[in-house]
Amino acid sequence: MTRSNTFDTIAIRDEFQLNHRASDSEKEGLSSDSFKHNDWKVFVHPQGSVYFSNGQIVVDQDVRDSEVLDGIQSGASYMGLDSWDSEGSEREIEVQLNINSKGECNFALFVNHSHCIAAYAYDKARNEAIGDMDPETLNRRRRLYWNFMWTHPAHRRCPARAVPDACDSLAWFYADNLISGAGSIVPFSKEECEELLKRVKEFELPCYENSSAKTSFLSWLLREICSFRNAEMYGQLTRKEFSDRRQDKLTQHKAHSNSSNRPANFMIPVLHLIINCVFFGIPYSYMRLVKQSFEYRGRLAGMQASWETYIERLVREYSHFLLISTVLLSATVGFLAVPDVSRIVEIAALVSAFSSLGSIIVGVFAIWRHQAKFRTTDSFTYMRNVQHNLLGFYGHAMLLSLPPVLLVWAIITFTISTLAYAVDSSGGNQADWVAIVIILVIFICILGVVIAALYTLTMIWTYHNDYWWTRLGRVVKKGVYPRQSKQMGLVV
Repeated sequence: MTRSNTFDTIAIRDEFQLNHRASDSEKEGLSSDSFKHNDWKVFVHPQGSVYFSNGQIVVDQDVRDSEVLDGIQSGASYMGLDSWDSEGSEREIEVQLNINSKGECNFALFVNHSHCIAAYAYDKARNEAIGDMDPETLNRRRRLYWNFMWTHPAHRRCPARAVPDACDSLAWFYADNLISGAGSIVPFSKEECEELLKRVKEFELPCYENSSAKTSFLSWLLREICSFRNAEMYGQLTRKEFSDRRQDKLTQHKAHSNSSNRPANFMIPVLHLIINCVFFGIPYSYMRLVKQSFEYRGRLAGMQASWETYIERLVREYSHFLLISTVLLSATVGFLAVPDVSRIVEIAALVSAFSSLGSIIVGVFAIWRHQAKFRTTDSFTYMRNVQHNLLGFYGHAMLLSLPPVLLVWAIITFTISTLAYAVDSSGGNQADWVAIVIILVIFICILGVVIAALYTLTMIWTYHNDYWWTRLGRVVKKGVYPRQSKQMGLVV
């Protein structure tokens, strides 16, 4: 055993392999007792894959193959690895060699375990090179190192700096989530940071001292942190340059998002006219909802959460509209069952019934198609098709607003049919005309109250410095006060 009983290491080379390629059955028959004088050992990744090391060279290919072993020896001799001082400055440096199908060495990665850096050249991985690195280079070589340790965690202990570095980065990610909220672009959400911090602190327990799973987990985490820092130009910009760069990226993203789904310029006024007059402005709310759901803020998990919220809201709203449309359809059918109604009552009731049916059909189909589409692949397909639609977000928002728009038209036509039925039911005498006038007055009062309520509830979400009644008051004052001033001037 090289490290502890947690890792099974097996010597795997003997003179038998130098002459021919071992078969699978021969490989299975190899044991540590047969090859105890050999330096090569096999290590098992927690995932189950194996790799090989002799303390100086690490390879992922099977060294039980003589061609692979010859390629390793050739590459080691070419780079002078056989002359390294195992007790000197090179004792903390390992080399990962990759052997191709022809038995040739493709590349070499030099790994410095003292400073947790790795590079493709020996001079760039030495201890002396650490003082000449800028933050960008150091971060890039740290990423190479943690990527190596993520795939080869079983032959060495976890570096001592892994836990402190992980805790430090996660602490800042947690703080950024608290400061920036939904605008945070760090790779982990607030809840994920809490869970990761809890797990990382547990690795300080003695039972994890020789754990390869601990090494692999921390290496993966630190590799992702280094990748995020590289994407954000970590250590390369001043505070103002950093803020300007992020703002420019956000502006470019919004400009690209708006330009990629806009219809032709000559169609935009027509679409606005249709949306405001026929669709009552309802598609604008769905357009904002779709854009917010598709907005990328640096974290795919955030997009997935927005997508799930979007689906849940659509299904909930359509369920409410479906219930109201069903009740309204029943009332409209009751109107049609009344004998000897006028033609206008019948036409308005039929239009109301058709509108209710349309709202029900579209709502039911939309609920059926949306409620099971929570996968990430579904969201990306949906986004792509929406942005490449003929009318872009405008057309999709109009489609999404069909259930409430048809319901509104059903309510309007039902109201017309009810009012027409009330007016048409008079017998021609004076008492009937009085009743009709009372009904019309009551209808006008209720209609005014409803319009005022709808206007207030629509405009209450928008900040206004001035309201229409204050502007009307100023106009009246301008019309009255000049006339009074003129009259007073004439009197003087």
